[in-house]
Amino acid sequence: MNNDELINEGTNQVNHNRPYIPLGCHPIDTGYYLISTNEIARMYKEVVTWIQRRTPGAMIVGNPRLGKTRAIKYLVNSLPSVDIVGLDTPIYTIKCSKFKNPNESDFFECLLKDVKHHTPLAGRAISKRRRLYNFLIEKGLGSSRSRVIMFLDDAQRLHELHYEWLMDIYNELESEGILLTVILVGQRELFDQRTAFLLSNKKQIIGRFMVDDYKFKGIGSIDDIRLCLKNYDEDAIYPLGTNWTFTRYFFPVQYKQGFRLSNFSDILLEVFQEVATETGSKGKIEIPMFYFSSTIENALRYLGIDGSNVEQITKSHWKYCIRMSGYINAERYSEVLKHDN
Repeated sequence: MNNDELINEGTNQVNHNRPYIPLGCHPIDTGYYLISTNEIARMYKEVVTWIQRRTPGAMIVGNPRLGKTRAIKYLVNSLPSVDIVGLDTPIYTIKCSKFKNPNESDFFECLLKDVKHHTPLAGRAISKRRRLYNFLIEKGLGSSRSRVIMFLDDAQRLHELHYEWLMDIYNELESEGILLTVILVGQRELFDQRTAFLLSNKKQIIGRFMVDDYKFKGIGSIDDIRLCLKNYDEDAIYPLGTNWTFTRYFFPVQYKQGFRLSNFSDILLEVFQEVATETGSKGKIEIPMFYFSSTIENALRYLGIDGSNVEQITKSHWKYCIRMSGYINAERYSEVLKHDN
């Protein structure tokens, strides 16, 4: 079955009283939605443990495209409900930029921007540094837990000097009775950096930010897939305040008849395993969340009522959706890199 047949089979039907959503505005089209996964739940539990232990810093490490950035968003939204954190604890996500050489002014300017300070650009490095200190101290003292939490995304981009400046921030807040927790989130180069710091006797950096680590993984089991798909079936709702789950919105007639994406968990894992094998991938499958969610979005978009409106999703349909996600090409490229190394 070719691509045109895959997206044109079936009979498109009327809207079946679906709520009106302007074209391109559904979260499936915008990408602005979060779903829980088993891996996020495991990571969440670990991060809460770090916070309970008053750990000053730790690392979350994983390959690209596994969903670490989305996982951070999920944590930022969920952690305030934990009693040890509290609703008023400031939690910030810092996007680490890549600079050829560490620059103090650039570093503190980036932090000021990402904590949403109203004047991040003015002045020299010392002024930016002091503004950041004062801002974080004010926010920390204004919280009931006297705590500030920072997630540093793409932390593998940090240099040794950046860690020295982070220690300065930590010490400044600690002197005011505020606990700063820094969670480094990045790729496996973070492990190499930790080893390099150990060999160069930079134990103060390791002790402050790198003792604890969590290895973030992709989707690899039938339970992982089923939980993700159930989110689309039951928990992901739009418009808010309605009972229109993502699956129901794109498969309204089939949904009423018992159609659920989670019913296809076994066959979807089977197809992912097949295409991974075809690309030369060996060992246990680990599906990056980026490609998994893109596959599901393709199924909703192309196979649902706004596309070919199929009654059931076949293996050929799933393979088409996986291919459209870019997963197959990514796996091939990954295997080439493995052989080159």
